Amino acid sequence: MTNLGASKVSLSTLSSQELWRRSGRLSGDRSELFHLEDRKGAQFLLAPTHEEEITSVVADAVHSYKDLPLRLYQITRKYRDEPRPRQGLLRTKEFLMKDLYTFDATKEAALQTYETVRAAYSAFFNEFKIPFLTAEADSGSIGGDLSHEYHILTSKGEDNVISCDSCGYVANEEVAKRGIAQAENGKALDQMNFSYDIVPSNDSLPTISTISGEGADERIVWSSRSRDGRTIYQAMFPATIAQGSRGTSRPTKINPHVLKWVFPDVDLGNQDRAEPISNASTQVRWVFDYRLPKDLIESVENFANINNKDRPKPLSFPVVDLVNIETGDQCQHCESGTLKVQTAVELGHTFYLGTKYSEPLGAKIAGEKLRNSSPRHGLLEARKLTDALRVADTTTPIEMGCHGIGVSRMIAAVADVLADDKGLNWPQVMAPFDTVVIPAKGLENDAVEVFDMLVRNETGSVISSESPGSGIDVILDDRQKEMGWKLNDADLIGYPVIIVLGKAWKREKRCEVQCRRLSVKQDVPLDQLKSVVASLLLQL
Repeated sequence: MTNLGASKVSLSTLSSQELWRRSGRLSGDRSELFHLEDRKGAQFLLAPTHEEEITSVVADAVHSYKDLPLRLYQITRKYRDEPRPRQGLLRTKEFLMKDLYTFDATKEAALQTYETVRAAYSAFFNEFKIPFLTAEADSGSIGGDLSHEYHILTSKGEDNVISCDSCGYVANEEVAKRGIAQAENGKALDQMNFSYDIVPSNDSLPTISTISGEGADERIVWSSRSRDGRTIYQAMFPATIAQGSRGTSRPTKINPHVLKWVFPDVDLGNQDRAEPISNASTQVRWVFDYRLPKDLIESVENFANINNKDRPKPLSFPVVDLVNIETGDQCQHCESGTLKVQTAVELGHTFYLGTKYSEPLGAKIAGEKLRNSSPRHGLLEARKLTDALRVADTTTPIEMGCHGIGVSRMIAAVADVLADDKGLNWPQVMAPFDTVVIPAKGLENDAVEVFDMLVRNETGSVISSESPGSGIDVILDDRQKEMGWKLNDADLIGYPVIIVLGKAWKREKRCEVQCRRLSVKQDVPLDQLKSVVASLLLQL
């Protein structure tokens, strides 16, 4: 955050519902919000996010382009009425987040800021020395039209991340796209028709048999209703599809994320329960997979139009890619790559918000309009750009971004990925201490000598925030416990490196250095101890 030029703030846990009404977010799905009233009837929320609050603060404080760019961050608790808390800290009703909010005078500057933050987040997660994926993502309720997620792979993850083994394409399953297998190439462009109308109800729903007669076993019809029960959704897709360049085939399933995109109010928990229409207020909507024969799709449209003769124009239905993505599908971004589906935990998310919050909440700058340009990197360069491109007086909404890291979730996810049957295995950047010194009985004074040598930097000072130097962050286990108990406890806690003063120390003043993650166990002379431990920590 310091390298990004961000200043630390602390926003209120209580958020005004009025701010959320003004931003438009209170009118959406409110099921995960904690609502409360004070004794006077004023309505509040326990804040799950702070976009409204920070925008309101900036709207009151920033009025000129000269005050931008601005970077503000906080580390605070958030609250969400999570319907199914699980996995300890992975999904909870109360959680710890790091939020960064960015404010720029132009879209171009905001997009450059977005890329700068993305680079900073990648550098941050690289410090864990654990493989992670940066994936294209859906912006969800936060808003904006550009976002990326930062994932680590784990079997306990709830997200599916799709990646290409050739070109480096990575995306969350909500936005991932599959390439068209060669056997099907050429069908997509002329069938991707996203305009559709509502079909008024009739006595029965059309089925594959009533529409096409033949080929029913080659296709699947998926059915569900809207949340209010007044609309029936029908989706038809092939039972098998070609996979990859070799023309092999695989069975299919419906892609629920595509359905939610086409029909936002579909109830996915009510699938395959679309009973025959029984009242005139029920409506029917169809969606088709682009791989289906065009005459089949046209026959459904004809069926609907025959029963809706009074409509001013013919009905048409959306034609999209309805099939789920699976490992082995062809990548859309390259000709040679295949996709891989992996479970992961989302640790961070970056959003370009544009003016989604600044416009309704009045965060505007009364200054000078900026010409389109490509800004350079850094806070100082952004200020120079802002000053250099002034052309005409105007008032414009501030361009925003928000960027979060789930601190408590990160702890749980990293612990899960690196733990083994003996205990935790923290990366150096997260460990409570770099190393622990454990002496055998009677060697307590020698252990103090080793401890003092490790914690001092090249100037002889004990390491601290003021004089970090090259000293090692070490703890001495001087508890009155058996040696075996201490070793087991050190493994359970997950210190990156364990230093044991035992038999080798008594014989020839050598320390036993242990590192489970790197499968290291060796006796090291005291004069080499610091360099050996430091080299191990560089790998952790």
